Amino acid sequence: MAKHRHLWSEATFNKFLKEGRGQGRGEEYKPWITIHDFPSQGRSHRALGWKARRIQHFMSDHEMRYLYLLDWSDSVTDIREQFPLIEHDITQEIAKDMGVKHPTDTASGFPYILTTDFLISIYIDGKTVDIARTVKPAKELESTRVIEKFEIERRYWIAKGVDWGIVTEHEIPRILAANINVIHSAYRLEATPEMDIPNLLLLAKTLKNRLQTSHGSISGVTTKLDEEMNLSGGTSLAVFKHLVARKEVLLDMSKKLDFTRSVKSIQIIAADSSYGAISA
Repeated sequence: MAKHRHLWSEATFNKFLKEGRGQGRGEEYKPWITIHDFPSQGRSHRALGWKARRIQHFMSDHEMRYLYLLDWSDSVTDIREQFPLIEHDITQEIAKDMGVKHPTDTASGFPYILTTDFLISIYIDGKTVDIARTVKPAKELESTRVIEKFEIERRYWIAKGVDWGIVTEHEIPRILAANINVIHSAYRLEATPEMDIPNLLLLAKTLKNRLQTSHGSISGVTTKLDEEMNLSGGTSLAVFKHLVARKEVLLDMSKKLDFTRSVKSIQIIAADSSYGAISA
């Protein structure tokens, strides 16, 4: 377990609870740990999530890539990252039953709160269910201590009636994740010095019409539209990425995203954008 920037103790535990960590859903949820809680952030990431509609915290590249897949999924309705197994008396009892040591701060002697990387809400067969997923590089599963901690986690979620599983890099399609990375930040339109949100929505509608009636490449169409409307280079391409993120423009995301593709390779969906600006 990563070493906290601050001493882990019962007082810190109570402070986290008072701050509302590990509580709430959607925009109101606060992760138990954030990238600011550790002295070395390493490959940590912050991202404005599509489903959660807030800044989310991830501790590795693999977690970030998995977030992209969850945001892209139509069945996922909420994503709570760094979710705490808050009842440490239960996790300690599980560890005791297993005959293994529960992670504990060596200075204070207070047990660490184990976390699950993702608690995911999925709408399926007319109802919403939660599943828990832990993300880890496959090579780390060779560690006996890692497996012990995961077994504590697994038994905890079984007791809660929640499906739990491990996700490694082998379960994350790299091309799809990379493609979503390219468009992820374009999910919400944000005003620019040149265009406010209403005008960006009009530009999106114009672009969709152009894509349906034009020939040539995607980048060719967006570049020409920028020139005709006297916009900064890349404005229409950014709106194109937004339309892909919103699935108003469909293309084969299993192949590397290439804006030199022919416009004939994409499909336009009739629905129009109807959302506004956000503040990061």
